[in-house]
Amino acid sequence: MQRTTRQTTLPRGSARRRRPGRALLAGALGLSLYAAADDAAAAASVDKSLCVFDPGGESGDIYAKMEKYQASAVQWGVNFTLRAYTNETVAAADFRNKKCDAVLLTGITGKEFNPKTYTLEAMGLFRSYDDLKKAIGKLANPSYDFLNKAEAGGVKYETAGVYPGGAVYLYLRDRAKADLSALAGQQIATIDNDAAANFMVDKIGAISKLATIATFASMFNNGSVDACYAPATAYGPLELRRGLGKGGGVVRFPLAQLTFQVFVRPDEFPEGFTQSSRTFVADNFGAMRRVIDAEEAKTTPWIDISADDAAKYNQMLADVRAVLRDRKVYDKATLTLFDKK
Repeated sequence: MQRTTRQTTLPRGSARRRRPGRALLAGALGLSLYAAADDAAAAASVDKSLCVFDPGGESGDIYAKMEKYQASAVQWGVNFTLRAYTNETVAAADFRNKKCDAVLLTGITGKEFNPKTYTLEAMGLFRSYDDLKKAIGKLANPSYDFLNKAEAGGVKYETAGVYPGGAVYLYLRDRAKADLSALAGQQIATIDNDAAANFMVDKIGAISKLATIATFASMFNNGSVDACYAPATAYGPLELRRGLGKGGGVVRFPLAQLTFQVFVRPDEFPEGFTQSSRTFVADNFGAMRRVIDAEEAKTTPWIDISADDAAKYNQMLADVRAVLRDRKVYDKATLTLFDKK
């Protein structure tokens, strides 16, 4: 857009020469007012700790996004100190034991704090990032507060925002095993606290080899399992290309959506904080999406399956969701709202 400049006629002489000085003074005063406003907001804020799980620690993309969250939170009445964790189990334990006032965890690990928003990670629930974005936007609507609130052990918890973490894909050492029926008998590294994945592996006739977030990649890379599942954001940092070798590949079919969720004990935060937080996080979906897209572009080699195979995967995942809903692994209200089959 072309910039237009309004011209003002000035008297000749010193008034014209003094104008730059006045402009600089006005600018300085303006900056001072903004700085004073920021300082006032910080002074009025309560001090809280936010423990952040990021496999990359303080140098990770997730931690960088939470630094922006930290800066914005001052306007919502909270001055956060960030603490980076590369071990998610420890981060969850510190939050549970009130060593952290807030925490950022994956949905599966945060399930104990809110099984409703964990259900966003249900197998096959969201087939695209656009669908996930709409769901996160809906959760940021005050009308859906009931999904963000939960209670465990007599303690009230609340999900104060959901970030996308990337679609979860199947990594294979043998690309010939991409067909669903070919996975029977294959050994798959399965996260020990992931009841949904364990059930799915059993349903397709494969063999679960229990792993943790810290060990599944090494199990795949050293050949002790035939397959593993992870988002593309893990491909580079965990060197999963080593496990793929020359004959493997990544099935380009989203099994689920990984999420990173902010959890708080709402009674310990200023009124209105959680709503402001959810709105901010939902508005920043695109920033995380760009990180995910960049990592997916680096992931090779992809395996594209046929429409018939995709239909088989979709039906299998729908069956898994139904069973785990009935077993109360997934929250029924969340599935009812978002499950399009």
